[in-house]
Amino acid sequence: MRHIRLRDGRTVPQLGLGTWELTGKQCTASVADALSMGYRHIDTAFAYGNHAQVAAGIAKAGVPREELFVTTKVPLGKQSRSQVLELGTQIRDQLQMEYVDLLLIHWPNRKVPFDETFAAMQELIDRGVSRSIGISNFNADLVTRANEVSPAPIVTNQVEFHPFLFQKKLLETCEALDIRITAYSPIARGEVLQDARMVEIGRAHDASAAQTTIAWLLAKEIIVIPKATSRGHLAANLAAVDISLSTEEISRIDSFDDHRRLVDGPWKHYPLE
Repeated sequence: MRHIRLRDGRTVPQLGLGTWELTGKQCTASVADALSMGYRHIDTAFAYGNHAQVAAGIAKAGVPREELFVTTKVPLGKQSRSQVLELGTQIRDQLQMEYVDLLLIHWPNRKVPFDETFAAMQELIDRGVSRSIGISNFNADLVTRANEVSPAPIVTNQVEFHPFLFQKKLLETCEALDIRITAYSPIARGEVLQDARMVEIGRAHDASAAQTTIAWLLAKEIIVIPKATSRGHLAANLAAVDISLSTEEISRIDSFDDHRRLVDGPWKHYPLE
């Protein structure tokens, strides 16, 4: 598995397993299966309500903790200093581990100053609860603001990113600050599977449209966390790391101008772009 170096000197497996909407026994089984097949990066969040199931999957797989990279997120309504520090205890209790590798702000919050939340996250680093910190769903302007006030390096911005939503300005902003993009919903909730353009490009590599999409993101040095529940899909996603797209194929996907955003809603405090 290829690793990406983060700006704080740590590394992360570039391909991971996303667990949004995975719950119960299915979540536990998917995490355990992924780890047994070679995945080492698991992404979860307090808002997903599946920490206990993720922990059970990790325990079932029996992979040593030091081989894993585990990400979770501070939810929108719990970003004051006291709330963040309380979440630190919950991280250890729910995930049954002494630390997570990466802690993100799940959604930017207008009601709590960024510097307050980041200072509390720094305290969690100092207490050994998290190794690194980052953000999620921050637009380009907010990334710049967050980078200015965070006492710890922001290592990633996790956002919706796929061929139908190529966020070029956001990618360039993050690259300039040495902040990695992590792509969630990377296969557009399955919509790439029906896209004739992606199917055609994949055919040249004997690959599915989903695998081609993952290969495109990996080629851009983006961290990718597709969700999968079956062993077949887990294996197919893992095999995408061996697909090498040409410069022309990458440029063709870059040129898609669909601007199709799938994750949005009234809960957000700031525009997504």
